[in-house]
Amino acid sequence: MNSIKINEQIAFLRKQKGLTQEELANALSVTNQAVSKWESAQCCPDIQLLPAIARLFNVTVDELIGYTPATTSEDIVLALRKKIDSFPEGDDCDFTFRMAASLHTIIISKRMTAETIAKTGWDTESAIEHAGNAEWGYSYCNTSEITTMMRHGAVFFSNNKNINLMNTDIRKIVSRLKPFTDTKNLKIAAALYRLTVFSEDTYATATQISEESGMSVEKVRGCLTGDLAPFILEKDGSNSEVRFEGKYMNIIPIISLLDFI
Repeated sequence: MNSIKINEQIAFLRKQKGLTQEELANALSVTNQAVSKWESAQCCPDIQLLPAIARLFNVTVDELIGYTPATTSEDIVLALRKKIDSFPEGDDCDFTFRMAASLHTIIISKRMTAETIAKTGWDTESAIEHAGNAEWGYSYCNTSEITTMMRHGAVFFSNNKNINLMNTDIRKIVSRLKPFTDTKNLKIAAALYRLTVFSEDTYATATQISEESGMSVEKVRGCLTGDLAPFILEKDGSNSEVRFEGKYMNIIPIISLLDFI
């Protein structure tokens, strides 16, 4: 038996499903007070209700009461793969982000609720819910084993084991990032990112980028053919519509993670 209690499970699963206590009570034909008492650990649901609660949340009774058999990390990965594959296009990416945000929050929660840290009123379930909706500002956790950082819609993880930059790597990084230290380049790059990020088939014109960035069309064209040219992909048969080349689409989200933005 693990340490998760049924009251915590019900509260967590209800929030993940987007239900209020009243809506859960109606679905199970019980009172609001009953659900409130379950979640506050004043009492537990009647055993005859457990299958109905489990069906509602699409989990097993074992999972609902906090018991799961021993599993390997491979089992968990395969279960996530199956879950992601079950979603239609678009929803699968939304779910994946929510999982990444949840993992980030769980790591922080483990540190926040450690015995050596004073009680802070931290609510793990609420934190996961808000993080999954990209409602958090800036948060991070640094340990010798992992670094994780989140700012709005971007999440970063590192296991801190493979960051070993050689001089050649450093020179390449400095060369690549230098254009983004220029204000007009960064404004135009951010505008291009916002205009094209939602579809790999979307391209933007200099006029659209100008309107989005507040920079003149002339400055936009100058940057696109100058400092930003190595990062830009032109639409086939057109030299007036552009987007970031795929491998460079991550630059703006990574920059946005920095706390001084």
